[in-house]
Amino acid sequence: MNVEHRPADTRMMHIVHQALRRDLERAITALTATPPPADRQRRAIAEHLGWMMAFLHAHHELEDAGFYPVIRERRPEAADLLGDMDDDHRKITPSITRVEAAASAYRTSDASSVRAGLLAAIGELTDVLLPHLQREEDEVMPIAAEVITEAEWRAIEHEHTVKPKRVAQLAREGNWLIDDAGAQNRAVVLGLVAAVQRFVLLHGYGRSYRRLRDSCWRPSSGARRVQKHGHNEVVVDADAAAVWNVVVDVARVGEWSHECTGISFLGDATHAEPGARFRGRNRQGILRWGRVCEVISTDDDELVWRTVPTKLNPDSSIWRIRVSPTEGGTRIEQRFDVVRVPKVLDVIYARMIPTHRDRSAALTEDLRRLGALADSTTKTERAVPAR
Repeated sequence: MNVEHRPADTRMMHIVHQALRRDLERAITALTATPPPADRQRRAIAEHLGWMMAFLHAHHELEDAGFYPVIRERRPEAADLLGDMDDDHRKITPSITRVEAAASAYRTSDASSVRAGLLAAIGELTDVLLPHLQREEDEVMPIAAEVITEAEWRAIEHEHTVKPKRVAQLAREGNWLIDDAGAQNRAVVLGLVAAVQRFVLLHGYGRSYRRLRDSCWRPSSGARRVQKHGHNEVVVDADAAAVWNVVVDVARVGEWSHECTGISFLGDATHAEPGARFRGRNRQGILRWGRVCEVISTDDDELVWRTVPTKLNPDSSIWRIRVSPTEGGTRIEQRFDVVRVPKVLDVIYARMIPTHRDRSAALTEDLRRLGALADSTTKTERAVPAR
């Protein structure tokens, strides 16, 4: 079936919704952190939230003027549902306006009361927005796929979301949408543009988007100290059980980590369980080093371990990887916290291993490789005939 008659692919709507959910959650996490965001991060978060609200306004206009009228005309019995969607938009608009105003105030003031006001505005928005997004995905998009063709869907999107915008605007939106998307969703977004445009989006504007993203959610870039805390997450296409099997099999870390090339269990340990110790072998450039690690927990689909401090290496970090099923695949979250590092070593480590000043991008790519490894392992196992 050619594109003229193929049912509309509504996955892009889910991808947009997930990006909105993700960054509203990121904002709440950053605004409730201790210590609160410093000036550079504060201004970046305020700017980004303002941009997101403008995007959300435009997204609703696309639906109100583009998709909903076509659905209403071709599926009259959906009138009540679409009326509810219109009512939702009217209720959401004042909340968007309040977030815009609160973000603008936060941009110029780091007062705790201003930060609290922004958090309250975001909370109010999520209360009305998130149920609307879910209902739209569950009830409206299936109807849209029945009554709108792929060619019509693309034409409406082009008229309302592509044609009015500059290349830089579209590039920012594209990179924002694929920020932590799995392989299939990345392909959906990137498949909307030609090869040359795709190259420009990824390589011409990708770096500037990552700088913007990191200034909001990963503010340690450029520091002359090692990054002390980190949180990165991705959504991958692999099955959650398959991802967890790779995570908990710590002997396979060398297959997906950018830095750890492998491990050797110590003592009687043979697998990851509380109290088990192993020595990790690491590499960055010409540097090679090892660290003894100890498993703290493997409960609730979360692996937690720490680097063991010694006289030679008195620093210590706690690492966590959590795996959870989510719409469209599996969410992998990784957190680390440097809980102990002497000031002198902090400077030395940052100078010797500059990549440790900001590990966010590298660790995110690790999680993508982890997901791809789990997916390929599952496919290989299925391909092996039973005996």
